Amino acid sequence: MDKVSVVVPIYNMGDKIETCVQSLMNQTYQNIEIILVDDGSKDDSYERCQRLAANDSRIVAIHTENRGSGPARNTGIENASGRYVYFPDADDYLDSKAIEILVDAIKGGDCDLVVFGFRSVNQIGKEVWVKKYNGTVRDGAEIRSSYVPYMTTISEYGIQGAPWNKFFDLNVIREHTLTYPPLRRHQDEGFIARYMCHTKRVRFIEDVLYTYYVNDLQKEWQKYPVDYLDAVIGLYETRKETILTWNKDDTPTRDMIVKEYINNVIKALELSFSPKMNFNKAQRKKWIVAAIAKSGIEAVDKPACVGRYQSIILALLKKKKHRWLYNALYYKTAIQKNEKLYNFLRRR
Repeated sequence: MDKVSVVVPIYNMGDKIETCVQSLMNQTYQNIEIILVDDGSKDDSYERCQRLAANDSRIVAIHTENRGSGPARNTGIENASGRYVYFPDADDYLDSKAIEILVDAIKGGDCDLVVFGFRSVNQIGKEVWVKKYNGTVRDGAEIRSSYVPYMTTISEYGIQGAPWNKFFDLNVIREHTLTYPPLRRHQDEGFIARYMCHTKRVRFIEDVLYTYYVNDLQKEWQKYPVDYLDAVIGLYETRKETILTWNKDDTPTRDMIVKEYINNVIKALELSFSPKMNFNKAQRKKWIVAAIAKSGIEAVDKPACVGRYQSIILALLKKKKHRWLYNALYYKTAIQKNEKLYNFLRRR
């Protein structure tokens, strides 16, 4: 029976970690190790991890300085002794038969990656979305030749996105020295792109095995780091080194990646209005201008798939109409912070 390493990055999850770990301890597949990597939490997360480890020999608690979930997962990989590895989030829940099903799937399909379904649940426990895949096996080279159907979580066979609905082969990770890039956001996207460079076969299974608890808009804003722009640029550079090298003639994938870069840079500009940035108006305007220059977005050719709002913002910044740009960003963020108004406008 092959060992499975389960790596859980933890940051200030003292009030939630036990539910996640309990779902891992209750797995029907017993040959697992649970590596809890506390990423410099400021609450009692590490103490809770130590108590959990003291009560179950399969659990290892590791403490590191705060570097982000990517480096925390890299620490888990370095300490993993399993044949396969799985990366859940600390505040979610895994079905009790999941690991057993995933081991059977990866071995039975002669694959090095398994992708499975999940359900999204809001903060009051209401199921808001279920992502379910049609069972199939796809050749890695075929996937890389035309990647659009795999680029987003909502795609029919979405691979890019979070790692918690994927089951990885540690031999592939070790052989190619694969790591999560040291980004404060989008590090998962970068790792999956790196892994997909070497995948031979991917198996998609119909099982819905993971419960993801979504944040409300206010909490989602709080999760973005102050250096989000660096993460956006870092992801774009990683995609240039991975996805964009697979098929030079795959224009739809190239356009989608450029579209996401434009969207993410604009999100970074919007985040200058976050209280985390602690800017006054003059400082914010200066930062926006510097961020535009740093991103190089003015030189990016806009693909046709870019949305209307993003097209307007892109046109304003390219024409250096900074006053109009500032006002557009201000009103967009003001609307988004009003969750009821934002949801109303999205439905229209």
